[in-house]
Amino acid sequence: MRSFRARLVVAMAAIALLAVALTTWAIAATTESAIEDRLEERDAAEAEIVEELTFLAFEITDWSDAADEVTALATENEARIVLLDLDGRPLVDSGTGPLPNALVGIIDPFGPLAEFGEEFNEAELDLVVSDCLSDQGVEHVVDEFGVYIVDEADAFLLDLCFTKAFEDFGSPVVETVAEPAYLLVDYNVDPPLPWLQLGLVAGVVLVLAAGAALVTSGVIAGPVRSLTEATRAIRGGDLSTRVTGGGSDELGDLADSFNEMADSLEGADRRRKQLTSDVAHELRSPVTNIIGHLDAVEDGVTEPTPEHLAVISAEAQRLHRLIEDLGQLTEADEGEIRLFREEQNVGAIVTRAVEARRMLAEEHEIDLSCDCPTATASVDGARIEQVVGNLLDNAIVAVADGGAVHVDVVADATEIRIVVIDNGPGIPDELLESLFDRLRRGDRARTPGLAGRGLGLAIARALVRAHGGDIAAANDPTGGARFTVTLPI
Repeated sequence: MRSFRARLVVAMAAIALLAVALTTWAIAATTESAIEDRLEERDAAEAEIVEELTFLAFEITDWSDAADEVTALATENEARIVLLDLDGRPLVDSGTGPLPNALVGIIDPFGPLAEFGEEFNEAELDLVVSDCLSDQGVEHVVDEFGVYIVDEADAFLLDLCFTKAFEDFGSPVVETVAEPAYLLVDYNVDPPLPWLQLGLVAGVVLVLAAGAALVTSGVIAGPVRSLTEATRAIRGGDLSTRVTGGGSDELGDLADSFNEMADSLEGADRRRKQLTSDVAHELRSPVTNIIGHLDAVEDGVTEPTPEHLAVISAEAQRLHRLIEDLGQLTEADEGEIRLFREEQNVGAIVTRAVEARRMLAEEHEIDLSCDCPTATASVDGARIEQVVGNLLDNAIVAVADGGAVHVDVVADATEIRIVVIDNGPGIPDELLESLFDRLRRGDRARTPGLAGRGLGLAIARALVRAHGGDIAAANDPTGGARFTVTLPI
């Protein structure tokens, strides 16, 4: 398993699964016997409640007179006792709230829950009562609890038949007896929580979690410590520091990312030093020329003729342009390039850049053409014209007299592409990747008469990216160089 995160998740899941399994086993093992004990206690209590209420029914005429006895019996058996009449109306309730749905049966001194002596035959009593009701023409049924159900108008006949039946069996008729009542009993059979077993399970899980945390921290701490030491070394200026032994998981990816960052920092530092050297070299040349001509005039070697002043002015302008270019690159580095965007015809912008160089192209007999249809986008027109102008200047210089430079503007639903193509010698493969680096210039042999400052393409890329686009260079299959500027609609 490659992912450190996945291994960590699996380890934690295994610990959680073990904890659940141990907890389930502890609860199941300890509560099963507890539930059985509670059920046995419930059965014994139920038998006692039925017996006590049956005897109590012989002593009262109305169940409401037995509320205290029923409450005491409920307290003794840790239960709630409810008695309902045969129509479901409450007679006595030892508790409160919704009625329980645990129906035990009917409390009736002469019913199926009552206990009689061995000489009493309940089946024969029921037979006598049924025959009596049939002789009287009374329709009746007997429910599952042995209760006779007749029409209300025939209730007195039912009493007469029961009286006759008991007389036939030689049993005295009890006049003071409570009416039959449904018995509902609600018990608390919840077993106690196994706190000891749960405590042991919690201890085992805690030990396992601590062990897993110890192993995990060891796995993480080593690479993190190495990264910390390497970070301190880089902060101290040692950009050659690298992290080794990262592995193939997320920690390994972190180490690889750190090494890539260190490579980038080292490369940036190297380019910074090279840039400083190149800038010094570029500044030295015009400054040296200016100082040389001024010294010659001052020493009387030459006269301050318009020709000499023109040379000094040209070198000063060259120096000024270099400083301006460096200023634009500084703005790009700090994200401070200011764009004045508005909806403009990019085709028209490119056409202006082309026409501005028409005379220069004609001087070198270069065929400069443009296929620039209308293509609208929100851009800074001056900045885009600067980018296209830079590409055209490079292309005109790159091709020999009699060559050709062509510009295409192509638009679709999402972007506009400005393609500058020349038929010059193309770009050396070794320069393609670094072509847009600062002060990166090609072979001076392909740029006769123009020293160049090596900043134009770097500035062009910065301006295009500030618009949210990009610029790329390649060699055209038919020969020459191809520069493509992509701008989002």
